[in-house]
Amino acid sequence: MDKPKIMILGTFHMASYKSLYNLNLDDLMSDKRQNEIKELVDKIKKFEPTKIAVEHEYKYEDELNAKYTKFVNGEMDLEIHESHQIAFRLAKSLGHKRIYAVDWMEKGAGTCLIVEVYEYTMKEQPQFLNFFDDLSFIPEGNYTISDIHRFFNEKEYITKTHKSYINMARIGINDGYKGMGWLIWWYQRNLIILAHLSQMIEDSNDRIFLLIGAGHVGILTNFLNESGLFEVVDPLDYL
Repeated sequence: MDKPKIMILGTFHMASYKSLYNLNLDDLMSDKRQNEIKELVDKIKKFEPTKIAVEHEYKYEDELNAKYTKFVNGEMDLEIHESHQIAFRLAKSLGHKRIYAVDWMEKGAGTCLIVEVYEYTMKEQPQFLNFFDDLSFIPEGNYTISDIHRFFNEKEYITKTHKSYINMARIGINDGYKGMGWLIWWYQRNLIILAHLSQMIEDSNDRIFLLIGAGHVGILTNFLNESGLFEVVDPLDYL
């Protein structure tokens, strides 16, 4: 039996890329970068998605779509945010009426914030700081927006970042399982994203495009494959 297709594109958070990823990009609103973003959108469009999902809290989906409608109607300029710059453009070009918000950011079962785990690691177990270093992207040379997205979606990067998250379970084992206190929340968050994606399915002809931070790609791809609900499509086939 055919399954609905889903393509996950790991991206970077455009509003805070300098601090999060050490990306040395010029102004993303410059003509050069805007054209590169449009080129990326044109590539993704070849996947022919029927639905577009983004890393935006599910409970705020109405607000997200209010902005999308304003953009479609020419009543609002795009913000410096990947959901706007990529997903809004893509959805409009395909004539979509709405965007799907699938993220979740409640406290949930977690007992530690990621910043608390990092601070603990610096003080008590600096030998594990490489787990955090491996989450950074430090480019060499001049990268286009498409180049950056190819990098974030290469198997090597996805495997490395997922391995870093998994190994955070080793942090603070004898001090209340500090790393695990955050990982529990991370797994809960991504399982909830999976649940929200499953709600989007109407039939086997669905082609869902998910735009989300690159750190999610490894864990979500595993969940999607293990769920048996989707056929996962490699974005590198389109980039």
